[in-house]
Amino acid sequence: MLYGKWRPKGFAEVVGQDHIVRTLKNALATGQVAHAYLFAGPRGTGKTTTARILARAVNCRQPVEGEPCNQCDPCRAILSGSALDLIEMDAASNRGIEDVRELRERIAYAPSDLARKVYLLDEVHMLTEGAFNALLKTLEEPPPHAIFILATTDLHKVPATIISRCQRYDFHRVPNDAIVERLAFICQQEGVTVPREGLAAIAIQSRGGLRDAITMLEQVIARYGSAPTVEDIRAALGQVHDQRTGGLVRALLESDLAAALDIARSVADDGLDIARFTRGVIDEVRRVLAAVLRDGATADDELVALAKGRSDSVPLLAAALTELARADFRLDPASPVPLEVACAAVALGPSPSFSIAPERALAAAPAPRPNTPQRPSATQPAASGSGSLSREERFARDLYEHCKMVNPSHAMWLNGSFEVLQMDGDELVLGFQRKMPLEKVDTVCRAMVEEQAAAILGRQVRLSVKLIEASDQPRREPRRGHLAKAAEAMGGRPIGKDV
Repeated sequence: MLYGKWRPKGFAEVVGQDHIVRTLKNALATGQVAHAYLFAGPRGTGKTTTARILARAVNCRQPVEGEPCNQCDPCRAILSGSALDLIEMDAASNRGIEDVRELRERIAYAPSDLARKVYLLDEVHMLTEGAFNALLKTLEEPPPHAIFILATTDLHKVPATIISRCQRYDFHRVPNDAIVERLAFICQQEGVTVPREGLAAIAIQSRGGLRDAITMLEQVIARYGSAPTVEDIRAALGQVHDQRTGGLVRALLESDLAAALDIARSVADDGLDIARFTRGVIDEVRRVLAAVLRDGATADDELVALAKGRSDSVPLLAAALTELARADFRLDPASPVPLEVACAAVALGPSPSFSIAPERALAAAPAPRPNTPQRPSATQPAASGSGSLSREERFARDLYEHCKMVNPSHAMWLNGSFEVLQMDGDELVLGFQRKMPLEKVDTVCRAMVEEQAAAILGRQVRLSVKLIEASDQPRREPRRGHLAKAAEAMGGRPIGKDV
């Protein structure tokens, strides 16, 4: 496989992680090697590759400024996979306490063919709680001949006690330009001719994962030979690159719902990947929005010119990003309905909340208890007679939905567990009744919540969280007959044997 063949052999070949490479090389050159490292970041960004380079560097007999020579016996043994003292363990498959206990028993023995034993634990977040506890003691007092390298794609699942005992390195998604340069180098070495525009399409599709990009390149070569065209590459990747992507953005800018629905249905009828087409539309909306905000449109950019012709283009494009990102194709990947719903939401604007005349709503609503604080809740309707939501409740609902699209596992801490105490100005205050969701939102979810809140409100906000005591909560009386009262307030007439 191309990825295995062109896996970096030294730090200088690692792409897009200069901040990590520079730090590690300086530490190795000065002999300041830690006993435990934690590599965290998205898949395919070089965590395992860097770990293996580090394993060679600490055992190399002739290192050059922190780089392994790849010529000495230890380097060759690690490169060939025959080194007994490089122990790689997949924590997803060996996640129990017994696996870690066996590792602790073996670590006491001196290395056999290398100067130092290196333990590489991949996907370490998959370990059980008992296994983490067993590993903790070893990380605290490891033997001098042992080095641990922990790798994970889900840092938030690694206990803080483990993180605090490691040198942490955060791997970033590889920039598209860097991916294109690496792919071009591989093509040159392999004798393959691929247009740079095609390589850029692969880079965009990989979303920052160099391993995925190289795998896609190999698939293209296997399918179309050593000289694929840009159209071949887009077809192999299932990308949509025709006038319909820009055409849908144009329809949204012109509030032409009929044209938008026609495009969505035509894409589905052609058998194209509707989810990928939607991502293409999102990328186009982002491009137009960025150009409008930077005032950097070219004379022949019709979409940007059209957007600038609307006074409300920025909120419209922001709404388009929100609705398109919310489209969920998991239930039926071939259906255009989620895209159609998103287009309708953008073209028609927010759906109006159902309401009744104020005097009828007051007659239908139960009277509040005296001296009871009335604070809108994220989980209870503000007006029981109308069935509509308050401004704070709508924001709470939208905030949860936005965060769920970004990271469902993190968003669960917002699901019905908070109230919006303040949302005006530059401070967003959320109240929580329980300590656990409060701490998770304050630490793990803070950046996500602030980013999504800013997208909804149209301004930057700073998140504050507050623990709401039980005494602060409004006491609610059991509600009986409220549906019948609401129906009567709207002119309904009860029927039945008791009438």
